[in-house]
Amino acid sequence: MTAKEKIESNDQNDNDSCILEEGDIYFFYRPKKNSTEVKDIDDVRRFFMITSVNKQYDRASYKIKKTQKQFYRLFVIGKKSLPEVRQSEARSSERYWARVGGIFDKLDNITNELFADEFRKGDGARPVGAGKYIIARHQSHAELAYVLITPQEPGDAQDELGIEKEASFIISVINPKNPAPKGFPSSEEPPKYPEKVLEEFNKKEKFVSLESDTHLIDYQNSQVILIGAREGKNVIKSDLGIDIDEEIRQKESDIIRKLKLENQNVPIKPLMEGKLE
Repeated sequence: MTAKEKIESNDQNDNDSCILEEGDIYFFYRPKKNSTEVKDIDDVRRFFMITSVNKQYDRASYKIKKTQKQFYRLFVIGKKSLPEVRQSEARSSERYWARVGGIFDKLDNITNELFADEFRKGDGARPVGAGKYIIARHQSHAELAYVLITPQEPGDAQDELGIEKEASFIISVINPKNPAPKGFPSSEEPPKYPEKVLEEFNKKEKFVSLESDTHLIDYQNSQVILIGAREGKNVIKSDLGIDIDEEIRQKESDIIRKLKLENQNVPIKPLMEGKLE
């Protein structure tokens, strides 16, 4: 069933899934200030996820939104890894906190900052994964599902950071009208939601689903919750009814071209060979 057919069937069956947006996804890590060699996650200071939003869909018509233009979200993942995906039902207690560190209109604006030395020479962020993603509505929640393209198979670097070959995560935001739930850090600055968006939140909910629209993560300092949901392309297709189309996978050379790694003095073993560096 195509994504459009899925949306049409949603009018009759609220349990079906539909794609809300799609694009490219990238993962980076930055070593700790005093770690001259990265051996495991203990040597990692920060872990980043970038979503390059290529298309956002209007659920009613399955047409690209008229105001849609390509942009990039930079997420800072709190636990320095992606949440574990269990074979059993995802546990709500295993919530991973993340923050939207910025919204950018050019990938260069992010990578120039990530690749730059911060505290010492050579401590710039390393690319550790690139692929395709979708955010889809499923039943009463939204899931971010991705497929890793580079490296072709996860290595030690990806295993250390919880990056699977294919996986999905339930994604929601923390209600800015409520204090951060116990156990979650509070952002130094509040989310930069305009007043019109703040009116969409009520004071009862702690977590707000993205099932209707993904615009709640389009603002700097939005606080995001990720919960491991599914692992494996076939499981994602079976459970969500949506196939992350392998035909649109990019070639390695295209990934490198987009990141402009050939112009950067950046360690690329994590991305190309799956080895920490």
